[in-house]
Order: sequence, then C-alpha cells, then structure tokens
Amino acid sequence: KRAMGGDIGLHEAEDEDVIDEGDEENYEDENDVHGAGGDDLLDIGGLSVNDNHRPPAPSSSSTGLDADLFATPSPTPAPEPRMTKVCSPEKSGGIELWAGFRRVSSSVRLELQISNVSSSVPVSSLAIQLNKNAFGFSPALQQVACQPPIPMGGSGKHTVELIRNPNMLAPLTEGQPASPQIQVAIKNMTTGLVFYFAVNFAFEALFAEDGALERAAFIESWKSIDDKKELYGTVADLPPSSTDIDRVASKFKMHNVFLIARRPVPNAEGQEVAYFSMRTGTGMEFLAELTFKKGVNAAKVCLKTQDIAYGVLAKVALETLLRSQ
Repeated sequence: KRAMGGDIGLHEAEDEDVIDEGDEENYEDENDVHGAGGDDLLDIGGLSVNDNHRPPAPSSSSTGLDADLFATPSPTPAPEPRMTKVCSPEKSGGIELWAGFRRVSSSVRLELQISNVSSSVPVSSLAIQLNKNAFGFSPALQQVACQPPIPMGGSGKHTVELIRNPNMLAPLTEGQPASPQIQVAIKNMTTGLVFYFAVNFAFEALFAEDGALERAAFIESWKSIDDKKELYGTVADLPPSSTDIDRVASKFKMHNVFLIARRPVPNAEGQEVAYFSMRTGTGMEFLAELTFKKGVNAAKVCLKTQDIAYGVLAKVALETLLRSQ
C-alpha cells in the first residue's frame, strides 16, 4: 500500500495502468435508449394530452433597497452544465433539445435547452420521465411548463430537479462499472408526441458540499482501501488552468472536489502531488492523487474508493474537469 502521512508521495502508475484517452468511457451509445429496462419509458405515453397540471410559478421577492441593504452575500454561482444535443427536430416533432446536469443548492438538476425549430404549434407543456438508472434519479415534477409558450423560431431554458427514488435504482452488474447513461422520455402535452433520448450523467453533480476530509481522516481512509480498488489514468493536453495545482484546486472546489494536501515528489525535480477528497450525498467517498510535472501539460490520476462500481465515473469526472477551461 502507498505510504501516507509524512511520506505522502508519488505512486507511479505502471505503463499497463495508463489508459488511453479514448478508453475512458466504454458505455452504451448515449442515443441508444433501447437497453435493458427501456420498456419502463413507454409508460409516459399513457399521460393524457389534456393533463394541464403544472408546477406553481415561483413567488416574486422584494427587490427594494431595504431588502438589499442588509442582505447576505450572494452564494457562488453554480458551474454551468456541459450541454449535449440529445434530440434533433426531425425526430421530435420540430423540437431541438439540449441537456446537461449540474448541482445547485445541494440538489441535482437536469438542465434543458428547448428550441422550436419547425413546429407550428408553440411548445407550452412537456412531461418528462426517466428510466431506471444507476443513481436512482427521477424528476421531482414530471411537468415542464414553458411560460411563455415557445413559438417557431424561439427557444427557452428549463430546469428539472432530480430526486433519488429507491424504486428507480437500476441493479448493477457484478464486476462492471455503473453506467452513466440516463434514458429519458419526453411527451409534448399539446401534440401528444412522445420522443426519447439518452445522455450521460455528469458525475461531479453528485459531489456534496461536505466532502472535505480532515487530513487524518483522509490518511485513515486511504490506508483502509485495498490497492485492488485503485484506478489509474493519464490526462494529456491539459489547458493552462489545469497544470498549476492552485488553479486546479480552485476549479475543483467549484464542483465540491476538495484539496487535502500537496507536496513535492522526493527525488523528482519539478514534480508535485496533490490529494483531493469527494463525497456524494449518498455517502460514497472518493480519494484522488494527482501528480503534476512543471512544464508538462499532463497529469497522472489515481483514484481510490470502496464503491469501486462508481469509481470509473468519479475518475472520468475528474479527468473531464481537468480538461475544462
């Protein structure tokens, strides 16, 4: 096992441990919604076209000077989600749809960008349903009210809060990593058209705000995890913001990935190692060691976790954050 405490140092990954950039996500096609359990999505077709129940509109708050004078500082804005085009207008009745995930105020959100490309019927109300997934997510509210309705040529952004539902948790295949894929069905409540898409979940949206471990707790956890539950990778072609540990720590903190310790690598000029901790709201814990070398726009990643089925997703999340600007 790796030395910790006063001897926190570099643990070189052997050549066979280094993964190629193209091997990080060996999952189903994001747009393939016909995998196991896909029939569950078809239930959305039973929703009535005339069902006009909508979530209540948020109440407006005071914006006067007296309300702002003693206001507490505004919280740091949540990071913008990485949006993926998931529906083309040819397959969804003239609607183009982009989707992404992020964490806002301790809750996971599915962000939707809806564009009415060619539908003569304004988009006023949608219903959303998720298939069983590795995270147990389901929408807090099925209805997506577009107010004002989106006419042809228009677009709008909408947020769907996701909650954990034990009945929506897909069983994991023993010895296989959890799938990041979220399969979604959307029903246009005005036209009755149902269309489907799949999108990979951004695992960093699960990282909770209380994920910073004390140094002693980090060391104890690191030692308690068997070496067989380590995952390795090398991330190349990093942007300048990901070659300096201070800037990496700042970027990571926005996603609740917390710097625990850092130190130069003994007998390796220009190399430095940093340790980070993450914890999900469901109690999964991930510990990471990142190694950097001055003048090299690459980093080695080692991740340890007892929840090895989700370890690949956590490692991919870190590597994705490293590649981001």
